[in-house]
Amino acid sequence: MRRIVENMAVALMLLFLTVSVAGFLLDRPVLVSYAYSDSMTPTIDRGDLFFMNPFAKGGDVGGIIVFHRRDGWTVHRIFAVSDGGYVTKGDHNVATDQQDGIYPLVKPSDIAGKVVTISGHPLVIRGGGDLIESARKHLMNVYAVAVFLLLGAFLTFSGGGKKRRGRRKRKFIRVRAKTLYALLSVGLIAGFIFVTVASWGTLAFSYSSTLAGGQREGWYLPGSSFQRNLTVENSAVYPFHYFVEERGKGTGITNGRSFRLGGRSSRNVTVDVKVPADTRVYRVEVSVRSYPAVLPGSLVGALYDVNPYLPLAAYSVELALILLAFYRLADIADGDVFRIRTRRRSLLSKLMGDG
Repeated sequence: MRRIVENMAVALMLLFLTVSVAGFLLDRPVLVSYAYSDSMTPTIDRGDLFFMNPFAKGGDVGGIIVFHRRDGWTVHRIFAVSDGGYVTKGDHNVATDQQDGIYPLVKPSDIAGKVVTISGHPLVIRGGGDLIESARKHLMNVYAVAVFLLLGAFLTFSGGGKKRRGRRKRKFIRVRAKTLYALLSVGLIAGFIFVTVASWGTLAFSYSSTLAGGQREGWYLPGSSFQRNLTVENSAVYPFHYFVEERGKGTGITNGRSFRLGGRSSRNVTVDVKVPADTRVYRVEVSVRSYPAVLPGSLVGALYDVNPYLPLAAYSVELALILLAFYRLADIADGDVFRIRTRRRSLLSKLMGDG
Protein backbone atom coordinates (compact mmCIF):
# COMPACT_ATOMS: atom_id res chain seq x y z
CA MET A 1 0.00 0.00 0.00
CA ARG A 2 2.82 2.36 0.89
CA ARG A 3 4.55 1.69 -2.43
CA ILE A 4 1.34 2.41 -4.31
CA VAL A 5 0.99 5.77 -2.53
CA GLU A 6 4.63 6.62 -3.28
CA ASN A 7 4.18 5.72 -6.96
CA MET A 8 1.06 7.87 -7.16
CA ALA A 9 2.91 10.78 -5.58
CA VAL A 10 5.77 10.43 -8.07
CA ALA A 11 3.31 10.22 -10.97
CA LEU A 12 1.49 13.35 -9.80
CA MET A 13 4.81 15.21 -9.42
CA LEU A 14 5.91 14.22 -12.93
CA LEU A 15 2.53 15.27 -14.29
CA PHE A 16 2.77 18.64 -12.55
CA LEU A 17 6.31 19.22 -13.85
CA THR A 18 5.27 18.24 -17.39
CA VAL A 19 2.29 20.57 -17.26
CA SER A 20 4.43 23.41 -15.89
CA VAL A 21 6.98 23.01 -18.70
CA ALA A 22 4.21 22.85 -21.30
CA GLY A 23 2.59 25.99 -19.91
CA PHE A 24 5.95 27.78 -19.96
CA LEU A 25 6.65 26.80 -23.59
CA LEU A 26 3.12 27.62 -24.76
CA ASP A 27 2.94 30.82 -22.68
CA ARG A 28 -0.54 29.91 -21.44
CA PRO A 29 -2.04 28.23 -18.36
CA VAL A 30 -2.49 24.47 -18.66
CA LEU A 31 -4.34 22.48 -15.98
CA VAL A 32 -3.15 24.79 -13.19
CA SER A 33 -2.78 28.55 -12.78
CA TYR A 34 -2.96 31.17 -10.05
CA ALA A 35 -4.59 34.55 -9.45
CA TYR A 36 -2.35 37.63 -9.45
CA SER A 37 -5.00 40.17 -8.42
CA ASP A 38 -7.91 40.53 -6.00
CA SER A 39 -10.59 40.74 -8.71
CA MET A 40 -12.05 37.32 -7.75
CA THR A 41 -11.87 37.77 -3.97
CA PRO A 42 -13.18 36.06 -1.86
CA THR A 43 -13.80 33.17 -4.29
CA ILE A 44 -10.19 33.07 -5.47
CA ASP A 45 -7.78 35.27 -3.55
CA ARG A 46 -4.64 36.75 -4.99
CA GLY A 47 -1.88 34.12 -4.83
CA ASP A 48 -4.27 31.15 -4.79
CA LEU A 49 -3.49 28.21 -7.03
CA PHE A 50 -6.49 26.79 -8.89
CA PHE A 51 -7.12 23.88 -11.23
CA MET A 52 -8.76 24.14 -14.62
CA ASN A 53 -10.21 21.95 -17.35
CA PRO A 54 -8.39 22.92 -20.58
CA PHE A 55 -10.96 21.13 -22.75
CA ALA A 56 -13.86 23.37 -21.66
CA LYS A 57 -14.00 26.38 -23.99
CA GLY A 58 -17.09 28.02 -22.55
CA GLY A 59 -19.88 27.50 -20.10
CA ASP A 60 -23.07 28.86 -18.62
CA VAL A 61 -23.67 31.97 -16.56
CA GLY A 62 -21.90 31.62 -13.22
CA GLY A 63 -19.04 29.51 -14.52
CA ILE A 64 -15.46 30.66 -13.93
CA ILE A 65 -13.23 30.71 -17.00
CA VAL A 66 -9.60 31.51 -17.75
CA PHE A 67 -9.27 33.67 -20.85
CA HIS A 68 -6.83 35.99 -22.59
CA ARG A 69 -7.35 39.69 -23.13
CA ARG A 70 -4.98 42.39 -24.30
CA ASP A 71 -3.29 42.82 -20.89
CA GLY A 72 -2.76 39.11 -20.18
CA TRP A 73 -4.50 36.01 -18.86
CA THR A 74 -7.48 36.58 -16.57
CA VAL A 75 -9.75 34.40 -14.43
CA HIS A 76 -13.29 35.82 -14.14
CA ARG A 77 -16.84 34.58 -13.87
CA ILE A 78 -19.28 34.47 -16.81
CA PHE A 79 -21.80 37.24 -16.17
CA ALA A 80 -23.87 36.90 -19.35
CA VAL A 81 -23.89 35.06 -22.67
CA SER A 82 -24.56 36.74 -26.01
CA ASP A 83 -24.27 35.80 -29.65
CA GLY A 84 -20.90 37.53 -29.92
CA GLY A 85 -19.31 35.89 -26.88
CA TYR A 86 -19.26 36.08 -23.10
CA VAL A 87 -19.64 39.02 -20.73
CA THR A 88 -17.30 38.49 -17.76
CA LYS A 89 -16.88 40.03 -14.35
CA GLY A 90 -14.66 39.56 -11.32
CA ASP A 91 -16.51 38.74 -8.11
CA HIS A 92 -14.82 41.67 -6.36
CA ASN A 93 -15.35 44.12 -9.23
CA VAL A 94 -18.30 46.50 -9.48
CA ALA A 95 -18.50 46.62 -13.28
CA THR A 96 -18.18 43.96 -15.93
CA ASP A 97 -15.07 43.78 -18.07
CA GLN A 98 -17.04 44.85 -21.13
CA GLN A 99 -18.73 47.89 -19.58
CA ASP A 100 -18.23 51.07 -21.67
CA GLY A 101 -16.39 48.99 -24.26
CA ILE A 102 -13.25 48.63 -22.12
CA TYR A 103 -12.72 45.04 -23.27
CA PRO A 104 -14.40 43.12 -26.10
CA LEU A 105 -16.62 40.11 -25.56
CA VAL A 106 -14.71 36.94 -24.70
CA LYS A 107 -14.74 34.49 -27.59
CA PRO A 108 -14.34 30.70 -27.20
CA SER A 109 -10.97 30.97 -28.95
CA ASP A 110 -9.76 33.28 -26.15
CA ILE A 111 -10.58 30.75 -23.41
CA ALA A 112 -7.86 28.49 -22.03
CA GLY A 113 -10.20 26.48 -19.84
CA LYS A 114 -12.78 26.43 -17.10
CA VAL A 115 -11.95 26.42 -13.38
CA VAL A 116 -12.69 23.07 -11.73
CA THR A 117 -15.38 23.38 -9.05
CA ILE A 118 -16.72 21.00 -6.41
CA SER A 119 -20.27 21.66 -5.21
CA GLY A 120 -20.04 25.11 -6.74
CA HIS A 121 -16.74 26.01 -5.05
CA PRO A 122 -13.51 26.24 -7.08
CA LEU A 123 -10.78 23.75 -6.25
CA VAL A 124 -7.95 25.98 -4.98
CA ILE A 125 -4.77 25.75 -2.91
CA ARG A 126 -4.54 28.85 -0.77
CA GLY A 127 -1.20 30.59 -1.28
CA GLY A 128 0.05 27.97 -3.73
CA GLY A 129 0.54 30.51 -6.48
CA ASP A 130 2.71 32.70 -4.24
CA LEU A 131 5.11 29.79 -3.76
CA ILE A 132 5.34 29.21 -7.51
CA GLU A 133 5.88 32.90 -8.21
CA SER A 134 8.59 33.10 -5.55
CA ALA A 135 10.36 30.08 -6.99
CA ARG A 136 10.12 31.53 -10.48
CA LYS A 137 11.58 34.87 -9.43
CA HIS A 138 14.47 33.24 -7.57
CA LEU A 139 15.26 30.70 -10.27
CA MET A 140 17.87 33.03 -11.74
CA ASN A 141 19.48 33.31 -8.31
CA VAL A 142 19.78 29.53 -8.05
CA TYR A 143 21.50 29.51 -11.43
CA ALA A 144 23.90 32.21 -10.25
CA VAL A 145 24.88 30.22 -7.17
CA ALA A 146 25.32 27.08 -9.28
CA VAL A 147 27.62 28.95 -11.68
CA PHE A 148 29.80 30.18 -8.81
CA LEU A 149 30.03 26.67 -7.39
CA LEU A 150 30.92 25.11 -10.73
CA LEU A 151 33.48 27.83 -11.45
CA GLY A 152 35.09 27.37 -8.05
CA ALA A 153 35.21 23.60 -8.44
CA PHE A 154 36.76 23.95 -11.90
CA LEU A 155 39.45 26.34 -10.69
CA THR A 156 40.18 24.14 -7.70
CA PHE A 157 40.58 20.81 -9.47
CA SER A 158 41.75 21.85 -12.93
CA GLY A 159 45.43 22.14 -11.99
CA GLY A 160 48.00 19.38 -11.92
CA GLY A 161 46.25 17.06 -14.35
CA LYS A 162 49.39 16.14 -16.31
CA LYS A 163 51.22 14.94 -13.22
CA ARG A 164 48.53 12.38 -12.51
CA ARG A 165 48.32 10.80 -15.96
CA GLY A 166 51.08 8.30 -15.38
CA ARG A 167 49.44 6.81 -12.34
CA ARG A 168 46.96 4.04 -12.85
CA LYS A 169 45.86 3.55 -9.27
CA ARG A 170 46.41 5.34 -6.00
CA LYS A 171 46.05 3.84 -2.58
CA PHE A 172 44.87 7.13 -1.07
CA ILE A 173 42.91 10.18 -2.09
CA ARG A 174 44.96 13.12 -0.89
CA VAL A 175 43.13 16.30 0.04
CA ARG A 176 45.43 19.30 0.40
CA ALA A 177 44.83 22.18 2.76
CA LYS A 178 44.64 24.77 -0.02
CA THR A 179 42.11 22.63 -1.90
CA LEU A 180 39.90 22.33 1.15
CA TYR A 181 40.23 26.05 1.86
CA ALA A 182 39.32 26.87 -1.75
CA LEU A 183 36.20 24.71 -1.53
CA LEU A 184 35.16 26.31 1.74
CA SER A 185 35.74 29.78 0.26
CA VAL A 186 33.64 29.05 -2.80
CA GLY A 187 30.88 27.68 -0.58
CA LEU A 188 31.04 30.74 1.66
CA ILE A 189 30.80 33.18 -1.25
CA ALA A 190 27.98 31.22 -2.88
CA GLY A 191 26.14 31.03 0.43
CA PHE A 192 26.52 34.78 0.94
CA ILE A 193 25.05 35.47 -2.51
CA PHE A 194 22.18 33.06 -1.98
CA VAL A 195 21.26 34.49 1.44
CA THR A 196 21.45 38.06 0.15
CA VAL A 197 19.23 37.39 -2.85
CA ALA A 198 16.81 35.29 -0.78
CA SER A 199 16.23 38.35 1.42
CA TRP A 200 14.88 40.33 -1.53
CA GLY A 201 11.13 40.70 -1.59
CA THR A 202 8.09 42.56 -2.85
CA LEU A 203 5.63 44.87 -1.13
CA ALA A 204 2.26 45.03 -2.87
CA PHE A 205 -1.29 46.28 -2.62
CA SER A 206 -4.36 46.27 -4.85
CA TYR A 207 -7.02 48.87 -5.57
CA SER A 208 -10.06 49.25 -7.80
CA SER A 209 -10.73 51.91 -10.40
CA THR A 210 -14.52 52.22 -10.32
CA LEU A 211 -17.30 54.75 -10.72
CA ALA A 212 -18.34 53.77 -7.18
CA GLY A 213 -15.10 55.19 -5.80
CA GLY A 214 -15.14 55.89 -2.08
CA GLN A 215 -17.96 53.49 -1.25
CA ARG A 216 -15.48 50.86 -0.09
CA GLU A 217 -11.93 50.92 1.10
CA GLY A 218 -9.61 50.59 -1.87
CA TRP A 219 -12.15 51.89 -4.41
CA TYR A 220 -11.14 55.07 -6.25
CA LEU A 221 -12.68 57.16 -9.01
CA PRO A 222 -10.99 56.93 -12.45
CA GLY A 223 -8.54 59.79 -12.91
CA SER A 224 -8.17 60.48 -9.18
CA SER A 225 -4.95 60.19 -7.16
CA PHE A 226 -4.05 58.75 -3.79
CA GLN A 227 -1.01 57.79 -1.69
CA ARG A 228 -0.19 54.55 0.06
CA ASN A 229 2.54 54.06 2.68
CA LEU A 230 4.48 50.79 2.71
CA THR A 231 6.94 49.82 5.45
CA VAL A 232 10.44 48.54 4.70
CA GLU A 233 11.90 46.85 7.76
CA ASN A 234 15.46 45.74 8.51
CA SER A 235 15.15 42.94 11.05
CA ALA A 236 18.90 42.26 11.11
CA VAL A 237 21.31 43.74 13.65
CA TYR A 238 23.60 45.28 11.01
CA PRO A 239 22.81 48.03 8.46
CA PHE A 240 21.76 47.47 4.86
CA HIS A 241 21.51 49.53 1.69
CA TYR A 242 17.97 49.38 0.31
CA PHE A 243 16.72 50.00 -3.23
CA VAL A 244 13.00 50.14 -4.03
CA GLU A 245 11.31 50.19 -7.44
CA GLU A 246 7.60 50.48 -8.14
CA ARG A 247 5.97 48.24 -10.71
CA GLY A 248 2.48 49.42 -11.52
CA LYS A 249 0.62 51.64 -13.96
CA GLY A 250 0.69 55.32 -13.03
CA THR A 251 2.76 54.89 -9.86
CA GLY A 252 5.79 56.63 -8.39
CA ILE A 253 7.79 56.78 -5.17
CA THR A 254 8.12 60.27 -3.73
CA ASN A 255 10.39 59.91 -0.69
CA GLY A 256 13.48 58.24 -2.15
CA ARG A 257 14.21 55.08 -4.05
CA SER A 258 17.42 54.25 -2.18
CA PHE A 259 18.36 54.62 1.47
CA ARG A 260 20.34 53.07 4.30
CA LEU A 261 18.68 51.39 7.24
CA GLY A 262 20.39 50.57 10.51
CA GLY A 263 19.82 47.36 12.36
CA ARG A 264 16.37 46.77 13.88
CA SER A 265 14.88 49.80 12.14
CA SER A 266 12.24 50.56 9.52
CA ARG A 267 11.18 53.25 7.07
CA ASN A 268 7.96 54.16 5.26
CA VAL A 269 7.96 54.32 1.48
CA THR A 270 5.27 56.57 0.00
CA VAL A 271 3.76 55.42 -3.30
CA ASP A 272 1.81 57.95 -5.38
CA VAL A 273 -0.85 56.37 -7.59
CA LYS A 274 -2.70 57.94 -10.51
CA VAL A 275 -5.87 55.88 -10.98
CA PRO A 276 -6.30 54.79 -14.63
CA ALA A 277 -9.48 55.40 -16.57
CA ASP A 278 -10.10 51.69 -17.16
CA THR A 279 -12.41 50.42 -14.42
CA ARG A 280 -10.94 47.24 -12.98
CA VAL A 281 -8.68 45.97 -10.22
CA TYR A 282 -5.04 47.01 -10.33
CA ARG A 283 -2.07 45.64 -8.44
CA VAL A 284 0.92 47.76 -7.46
CA GLU A 285 4.18 46.03 -6.59
CA VAL A 286 7.28 47.57 -5.04
CA SER A 287 10.39 45.43 -5.30
CA VAL A 288 12.77 45.73 -2.35
CA ARG A 289 16.42 44.71 -2.74
CA SER A 290 18.93 44.97 0.09
CA TYR A 291 22.73 44.75 0.29
CA PRO A 292 24.92 44.66 3.44
CA ALA A 293 26.42 48.07 4.20
CA VAL A 294 30.02 46.87 4.01
CA LEU A 295 30.59 48.74 0.75
CA PRO A 296 30.00 52.47 0.13
CA GLY A 297 26.41 53.22 -0.78
CA SER A 298 27.53 55.30 -3.78
CA LEU A 299 29.41 52.32 -5.24
CA VAL A 300 26.52 49.93 -4.64
CA GLY A 301 24.09 52.45 -6.15
CA ALA A 302 26.20 52.95 -9.28
CA LEU A 303 26.42 49.21 -9.85
CA TYR A 304 22.73 48.75 -9.09
CA ASP A 305 21.79 51.29 -11.77
CA VAL A 306 23.48 49.03 -14.32
CA ASN A 307 22.00 45.77 -13.03
CA PRO A 308 20.65 44.72 -9.61
CA TYR A 309 22.89 41.63 -9.65
CA LEU A 310 26.08 43.57 -10.40
CA PRO A 311 26.67 44.67 -6.76
CA LEU A 312 26.86 40.98 -5.85
CA ALA A 313 29.97 40.73 -8.02
CA ALA A 314 31.61 43.53 -6.02
CA TYR A 315 30.72 41.81 -2.76
CA SER A 316 32.12 38.53 -4.10
CA VAL A 317 35.42 40.20 -5.03
CA GLU A 318 35.65 41.86 -1.61
CA LEU A 319 34.93 38.61 0.20
CA ALA A 320 37.41 36.71 -1.99
CA LEU A 321 40.16 39.24 -1.19
CA ILE A 322 39.44 38.91 2.55
CA LEU A 323 39.62 35.11 2.33
CA LEU A 324 42.85 35.30 0.31
CA ALA A 325 44.40 37.66 2.87
CA PHE A 326 43.41 35.30 5.68
CA TYR A 327 44.94 32.40 3.75
CA ARG A 328 48.25 34.28 3.53
CA LEU A 329 48.26 35.50 7.11
CA ALA A 330 47.31 32.11 8.52
CA ASP A 331 50.18 30.52 6.59
CA ILE A 332 48.08 27.48 5.77
CA ALA A 333 50.32 24.55 4.88
CA ASP A 334 50.27 22.81 1.52
CA GLY A 335 50.36 19.34 3.02
CA ASP A 336 47.70 16.69 3.21
CA VAL A 337 44.75 17.18 5.49
CA PHE A 338 43.61 13.59 5.47
CA ARG A 339 43.80 10.43 3.37
CA ILE A 340 41.06 8.14 2.14
CA ARG A 341 42.08 4.58 1.29
CA THR A 342 40.83 3.59 -2.16
CA ARG A 343 41.84 -0.09 -2.29
CA ARG A 344 39.59 -2.29 -0.19
CA ARG A 345 39.50 -6.04 0.15
CA SER A 346 36.26 -7.85 0.60
CA LEU A 347 35.44 -9.49 3.91
CA LEU A 348 35.42 -12.91 2.17
CA SER A 349 38.97 -12.37 0.95
CA LYS A 350 40.13 -11.45 4.45
CA LEU A 351 38.53 -14.55 5.95
CA MET A 352 40.11 -16.78 3.33
CA GLY A 353 43.49 -15.17 3.86
CA ASP A 354 43.75 -14.07 0.27
CA GLY A 355 46.50 -11.71 0.14
